[in-house]
Amino acid sequence: MKRSKNDHIRSTISRYFKRRQFTESEMPSRKDLQREQGVKDMSVRRRTRSRTSVDNALSLSSISGDATACDQQFTRMKAFITGAVAPYCTELQPLLFPMFAHTFLEMLCNGQKVPAQKFHERHSDTFKEEKYQAFIKVLKKLEAKSDVLTTKEVIEFRLVVENRHTLNVSEEALDYLMRHLKTEDNMIMLQMFNQYIKTNVIIKADGGLINGRIEMEALPEVCDESQLDRNNQTADGLATLDKPHPELTLEEELSAAIKAVRELPPCLPSICFFTFLNTYQGLCSANISGDKKKLSGCFEDSSISVWNLEPDVLTRSSADCDVSKIVLSADYIHCTEAEIKEKLAQKSNQSAETAKLLGHRGPVYKSRFLADSKSYLLSCSEDSTVRLWNMSSQTNTSIYKGHSSAVWDMNISSTDVWFASCSHDTTAKLWTFDRTFPLRSFIGHTFDVDCIEFHPNNNYIATGSGDKTVRFWCISEGRTVRLLQGHRGSVLALAFSPDGKLLASAGEDRRIRVWDLGTGNVLKDLRGHTDTVFALAFDENSSLLASGGSDCCVRLWDVKRTTDTHQVEGHSSPELLGAFPTKSALISYLSFAPYNVLLAAGASS
Repeated sequence: MKRSKNDHIRSTISRYFKRRQFTESEMPSRKDLQREQGVKDMSVRRRTRSRTSVDNALSLSSISGDATACDQQFTRMKAFITGAVAPYCTELQPLLFPMFAHTFLEMLCNGQKVPAQKFHERHSDTFKEEKYQAFIKVLKKLEAKSDVLTTKEVIEFRLVVENRHTLNVSEEALDYLMRHLKTEDNMIMLQMFNQYIKTNVIIKADGGLINGRIEMEALPEVCDESQLDRNNQTADGLATLDKPHPELTLEEELSAAIKAVRELPPCLPSICFFTFLNTYQGLCSANISGDKKKLSGCFEDSSISVWNLEPDVLTRSSADCDVSKIVLSADYIHCTEAEIKEKLAQKSNQSAETAKLLGHRGPVYKSRFLADSKSYLLSCSEDSTVRLWNMSSQTNTSIYKGHSSAVWDMNISSTDVWFASCSHDTTAKLWTFDRTFPLRSFIGHTFDVDCIEFHPNNNYIATGSGDKTVRFWCISEGRTVRLLQGHRGSVLALAFSPDGKLLASAGEDRRIRVWDLGTGNVLKDLRGHTDTVFALAFDENSSLLASGGSDCCVRLWDVKRTTDTHQVEGHSSPELLGAFPTKSALISYLSFAPYNVLLAAGASS
């Protein structure tokens, strides 16, 4: 008997499915084939396709993620909901328990028994209501996927199609929640929400505005949709629904909203990075003046170079003496006295884009501008001296001697009255500009004192040393008032917060420690850098910390963020807001400027 063309096609398809190891029941049969389609079916299918959204695709995707990500995302969502302003907090609070339960069950089904048990211990105390305690005890007894599939209470709880959990919520609160789930890395929680939670959006005809105040009806607890009608008929259910919520005035709501905005993570700044190229003479450090008009670089060839960041060139006035130049009589042997004076005046009054300051007898390690960058610049060197430079004449005006070895760092008080220096001789010294000898010596470190910083009130200084400690000194008494221990390498960078409450320190151990000066305790131990940290800076709100160093990367940290103490140790701390790598430039300077701009400088390696 001849086989038709359709039979050949079906036979070929059948052989293909058998090679792919499909069973007979899984193969398409002739009765499944639909050769005609009605107009009504076509319109329904077309409408269904047009309404497909990202949320629907996510709800159908499998929930898979490591235990750490599940824990972190649920912790973030819990903090987001509990910290939300009214009325969002009240409306979204019932969502936490079903999300907690489903997250725990998904972790068990994925074979993550130990992380799931830790997750249960960490978050079960959040739900202290009596209605949750029985089911929490049931969850605690589960140990494997088989228990999840055989426990009656869990089976009823996990029914998705017939028995999805229903949350009555306003449209504004739903949008508020979805912005959180979609804008941050909360993909697992978003999948959970789409798969297990059904939302019932409540819209009031009058918009909820009564007598100038926002009135909000009491929302029912999250419950199973099959039990919703039965629960509403009970006296307890009616009492819960009719329970009035405390009314908030507009002033209280505004205050709560302002507080919530202030507690948000700080905004990331714009970064302006100055890169020193072709630094054959070896860049030791860089500095930008307080008015952001001049940039200085210190080099190993004993020179200091100053650039004007504005379009104008650097002008130089005449000076009686210039230690950077040596005048030989042989250069002017055929010139008259008037011609000699004229040539010297022309050389001294020349303008250039760069000013080069010469006078030190060793590598220059640091330079600092005074408040008025047009007036003076301070520098320290391996020759154990600190020098003051007149920027108008570009000459050295004072030499401060007192250290017996190389001076690594120095800093100027905000009032330009004092400056402090630290040295290889294990001491730090306090100076004033009108005396060439130190006013006070701070002795206590057992190794090099590598960095020094003034407190914003100018009554204290902090020093970091090669002995792996940070000391907090009282200037008036000259004694240590805080000894901060915990670093595992030399401390090379310090930064005070503008409010004077925090001190950040970092160095060779690649860790950044944020200290509470009131108690002397460590508030944050920030990890993320892969090499030595050379520069730190706080923003004007004392909430954002910038760091940089030999790993050629600027990192930004939210120091006010509270994190879970049980969080799993990772490569980077959760306080890290962003990392911005340079091409190949080591960062030696960081400072915040107005309008949320971060200034950075370094040399290309």
